[in-house]
Amino acid sequence: MTAGPRRLVWLVVAGAAVWWAWHALHKPPVGRALDNGAELEWGDCWFDSPLWRPVHCGRLYTASEPGTEASRFALPVVYIPQLFWRRSAPPTLYIAGGPGGAAWLEAEAMDFWFDWADAADWPGDLVLYDQRGVGLSQPALSCPELRAARRELLPLHLPTEAAYRRVRDATRACRDRLLTDGVDLGRFTTALNAQDAIDVMRAMGLEQWDLYAVSYGSRVALEMLRRAPQHLRALVLDSVYPPEVNGELADAWLLQRSLEMFGRICELVATCSEKPAVLRQQLEQAFARVADEAIRARVRDPDGGTALTVVYDHEDLAWLVFEAMYQGDLIPSLPRSVRALAAGHLDGPMRSLIQDSVDALLDDSLSDPVASSVECHDTGPVDWDSAQQQLQRYPRVAEIKRLDWSYHVCRYWQSGAAPAEFRAPVRSAVPALLLAGEFDPVTPPEWAEQAARQLTRGDLFVFPGVGHGVLDSHSCAADLVRTFLAQPTGGSAPNCLQNL
Repeated sequence: MTAGPRRLVWLVVAGAAVWWAWHALHKPPVGRALDNGAELEWGDCWFDSPLWRPVHCGRLYTASEPGTEASRFALPVVYIPQLFWRRSAPPTLYIAGGPGGAAWLEAEAMDFWFDWADAADWPGDLVLYDQRGVGLSQPALSCPELRAARRELLPLHLPTEAAYRRVRDATRACRDRLLTDGVDLGRFTTALNAQDAIDVMRAMGLEQWDLYAVSYGSRVALEMLRRAPQHLRALVLDSVYPPEVNGELADAWLLQRSLEMFGRICELVATCSEKPAVLRQQLEQAFARVADEAIRARVRDPDGGTALTVVYDHEDLAWLVFEAMYQGDLIPSLPRSVRALAAGHLDGPMRSLIQDSVDALLDDSLSDPVASSVECHDTGPVDWDSAQQQLQRYPRVAEIKRLDWSYHVCRYWQSGAAPAEFRAPVRSAVPALLLAGEFDPVTPPEWAEQAARQLTRGDLFVFPGVGHGVLDSHSCAADLVRTFLAQPTGGSAPNCLQNL
């Protein structure tokens, strides 16, 4: 063999060796079966990825559940290795929010996750999965009846109770269909979600791992902490939803808090100068204007992109203000939009907010039946007197919330109730980092403070001018999480904290 072909052969052999070594250094832990019947099986991915980026996909087949003969769930798992020379910590499991929320593991969304993992640059491998009943879980539950009812209501200006009835009837129709199909609504609980998450990691043979959990995911993480603290090296709780919080009873306070926070926007955001009393007056003027003349707008239908007419009344406006607090980038423009509404105009940012509201309302990535099952089970029974006491405590929103108890999904959903011990605070000495956004309308800083008091090695950081989901809203939060996961105890705080 001449020198040229011989060199080519060696190049091919060397290239193959490098390729094998690269993937060997980024292979996932071996999938295995657990004593409780849960089993992780690696297989082909359902999406394309760059050749240079190792990524692994599998399914966790959930544990056997005593008292039921229903088939197991198959939960999608995606394992994105950190580059081997940068890996210095155990894998981190990402727990998405909800309840009923998917982790966005569809093929078209995976480029986002690759970019997100690169930007996060955590010291360990990243593990993504969908909770039971949502996203790419098999089976997954949905309520097309409810989605259709919401769409039908968008262009209508009905009396409030008439709209409540339509939503209730559609939700009941969904429940009845699921029960007829043999679905056990009691199989969707935070306790079972926590056990599934533990099994995902234990089925990789891991003795310890880290957690990042956002919104409802933090409740799952806290239940994992209660059940298996020995397996958790560290956890990050972003926008905390502790189990001792009653979501249904807290709803009136959360809405009133958001309206009160509107009056503080100019204290916390440098782009406006109005005093709180002036902002509150402008908000009341906007409510009065919309009560006399409802908002009518044309927005893009998220299904197909055609124009869709929507009508929002003054009660809907309260929820638009609430929803605006989710996103820190919308908060600075909110006073200007409210002033425009008070004058009878709909400005660009308010149109964008209405579009976001419609997109969220018709979004099928959140499973309504799973959300209802989990929330009703976690919360347990709520009586009329307790609900009325909340309305008396928060009179600013009492008129808006007056019908909630009677029409609440938990009055008829029938997914059972968690035992009282589930709603006890979680106490632990595992290192924890808690993040909260000052404006967060749905998981406010007060809840993070409540959880942090029970975590003896927990540190809480509240980010001013930030809404829901702190990590993806503030660059300093990303630095803080990265530093914490690299060294959960005894590490130095990033310099950016001095500028908060």
